[in-house]
Amino acid sequence: MRDTVLPHPVDPAPRNADAGPANRPSPYRTGRGTGTVYLVGAGPGDPGLLTVRALRLLRRADVVFHDSLVSDGVLRLVVASAECVNVGKRAGGRSTDQAVINRMLIDAARRARTVVRLKGGDPLIFGRGGEEALAVRDAGVRCRIVPGVTAALGVAAYAGIPMTHRGVSSKLTFVTGREGEDASDVRVDWSRHGEAGETLAIYMGVRGLPSLATRLIRAGRDAATPVALVENGTLPRQRTIEAPLGRIGDVAAAAGITGPALIVIGEVVALRQRSDCFEARALHGVSILVARSRPQRSRLARRLAGLGADVLQAPAFDALPAPDASLDAALLCADAYDWIAFTDETAVAACWDAARRVGRDARIFGALRFAAFGRATAAALQRRGVRADVVLHSFAPAAISAAFDEYARSRPPCVLFPRIADQRSEAAAALRNAGAVVHEVIACRTAARDDGGVVRGRLENGEIDVVVFASSNSVQVFRRHVGPLVARARIAAIGPRTARAAEAAGFTPHVVANATLDSLVRALRA
Repeated sequence: MRDTVLPHPVDPAPRNADAGPANRPSPYRTGRGTGTVYLVGAGPGDPGLLTVRALRLLRRADVVFHDSLVSDGVLRLVVASAECVNVGKRAGGRSTDQAVINRMLIDAARRARTVVRLKGGDPLIFGRGGEEALAVRDAGVRCRIVPGVTAALGVAAYAGIPMTHRGVSSKLTFVTGREGEDASDVRVDWSRHGEAGETLAIYMGVRGLPSLATRLIRAGRDAATPVALVENGTLPRQRTIEAPLGRIGDVAAAAGITGPALIVIGEVVALRQRSDCFEARALHGVSILVARSRPQRSRLARRLAGLGADVLQAPAFDALPAPDASLDAALLCADAYDWIAFTDETAVAACWDAARRVGRDARIFGALRFAAFGRATAAALQRRGVRADVVLHSFAPAAISAAFDEYARSRPPCVLFPRIADQRSEAAAALRNAGAVVHEVIACRTAARDDGGVVRGRLENGEIDVVVFASSNSVQVFRRHVGPLVARARIAAIGPRTARAAEAAGFTPHVVANATLDSLVRALRA
């Protein structure tokens, strides 16, 4: 994904003003005729709230124009080959002019096949998506609408607030607290929203909250009406404050609420399920950096995020072809081995790529038995139609020997072991200690993206609470690509071997957990 941040103000003219339309190079794949502009709702922030349609479009987009409020988690789902353009729009900040955005969409659609206009929440609810759709269609360009979960519904649900409830509220109204570039530019007739029993969901109203509350009270709303203000809704940084309508302005100011935030006013706020809401999760609000050593997304990171942590994985990797043809040659002689053992999903994918490269399919593995270290690796095999004969969860030689007992032969088993280049494999050593003959081949190599500076910046700014090392490999890779600096972050190591590797690399572990998530969570909360 190529990121482009537009300067302000934006010059709508092409960079090469002398190049005519016929000679101007296009960075996009060009289809027949004009492309299509898709106005896509990105939801309120949590990538899990994207629609299936939206995800499919992000995976095949040629260019993506997104707002500032679209979360980083959603942007990470954009296909790597797409150009990603931030056309900014955030209260209190500089914004790209709407007419310029319209022209950019039209121009891109005339050169690219799939143009995605990615907007926070739903594109047609307080997002000016209607204006963009009309402009695109008036220019003769195809436009499709892909709705998204709007902030009022998604954020309220994550805060545990039912927006309607029988006997409490039978009316739900979406209102904008800001209709123009100036926060005072509001044309809502607040006198029509003074009745009890109506739930108000107010977008973009934080800056004018004291005035807004005063107008509602004058319109007849009880000053004791409960109000919830949800900041950074559906994201790990979500924070909810509650106060009566008459005091909400002062309470919000004291809490330092700046937005983006949704305001919910009405008796339903008193029904909020605090014990089961998003913010009640075990690690909510804890910022954790999980050190990576492989391209695939960390299972540990997924589980920590599920417990509410704000998780960053670093460094980011790309999987690249092996530097030689040793894997291809080994697969063509697969009948010389008894087993093939995998420690990660990347090696599994590389082997299937190699089989295709030599003109074969899964039958190239012949009568080989499959061993997988870890459930994620076994699942990667399962997705390719292969059930692992042995799934190992430990590198202990005794555990490996016990797992292979059922398949014991008079001679030591011969194991083909595809691995990632430049990574020491504890699994291969453990197999040898268990008596196997192991032939290691390079399945692929990895390249870390140049994000070390970004990660160091977040560490130095105190934006990371904990750095977690899950293996000695992750320590070495992190040290090489990010550096020794971890600033004020605590260090957590899973297992004594990882802790020793961290100390040897210059990191001092504050937490040493055993190889279970529960142990790590207990240690992080201590």
